[in-house]
Amino acid sequence: MEKVLKSHRNNLGGLTLTIDNPSSIVFPQKVYKVTEGNLVINLVGSSGADIDFNNSTFYIGITGNFLIRMISGGESSNYETIKNASFYGSASNTEEGKGRFGLNALKAHNVHFENLSFYDAQSMGYHLFDLAAVDNFIFNDLEVRGFGKAGLSSLDRDRLYKSNPHALYSEAIQVDSAYEGCFGTYGFSDSTNIIFNKEKKGLPKNADSKSKISTNITLKNSYFGPYTGVIGQGKIDNERYMARQYFSATAIGSHSGTGTPKVTIMDNTFENTIYSELTTTDSRLYPIHFRNPKLDFIYQSKNNFINQHGNSKKNGYLLNSRYVAWYKN
Repeated sequence: MEKVLKSHRNNLGGLTLTIDNPSSIVFPQKVYKVTEGNLVINLVGSSGADIDFNNSTFYIGITGNFLIRMISGGESSNYETIKNASFYGSASNTEEGKGRFGLNALKAHNVHFENLSFYDAQSMGYHLFDLAAVDNFIFNDLEVRGFGKAGLSSLDRDRLYKSNPHALYSEAIQVDSAYEGCFGTYGFSDSTNIIFNKEKKGLPKNADSKSKISTNITLKNSYFGPYTGVIGQGKIDNERYMARQYFSATAIGSHSGTGTPKVTIMDNTFENTIYSELTTTDSRLYPIHFRNPKLDFIYQSKNNFINQHGNSKKNGYLLNSRYVAWYKN
């Protein structure tokens, strides 16, 4: 691993790594750049081997993405753990789909994400973690800061809500099934892809229209909020290219797929989730929202909601809505 990384002189743009190790991998602790191409990491093993980024920092420029494609996992007694990294993206200053972090997991199982920080790393309309028919995923100690174009105004948000609401409500963690289109249709046709069929862009391997939704998902001890600071491209160029993102993404949920997930969400803070002045009743804009669940399968407790917008009649109730959602306790 160290030899491969050294050969790219710490710019990992354009590199594809396929990892099927029976033992854990520890990255050399460094600052890495991801620019002039994507870094693609394919995780295909099932031994429960960990990926420890060793407190490294990744600067993702406006011409790169940090992409992980996962069909791996661990066992109930030995989870695969991905941990210890900070990612500075450039999503606020690029076209949709650039300068971002994105993990697609297809039918993976027994995975633990821990001590991961994301700054301006989620592009509007995309997800940080896109889960399709996975089970037993734990997210612990995430810090997710910033969502939206720099300086996104109220008028901008209202226009987006009218024209492309998914650009606003795209979750940081999407909990979904494995069906055609579950990962979208952007950028999934390249020859390095382990998840998607080559002949049809957007169709996962072993896709199933009756696939179960992802289940047994835990989100705990994490923060989702705004970001004001230098973007990844600024870090690369040693310039103060700033993101002033006054909002966070909706944190976790689903807006498609079928079935009933089992989800535990506790001891998290959700601050300044993005919203539109045009509505307080669209549950998809609440920090927690799930489509067509059984209410008693979604457990949320001891979460801190700061500066949120919603309608109390929609909070924590399914009623006649297709969603159960929370914007407050």
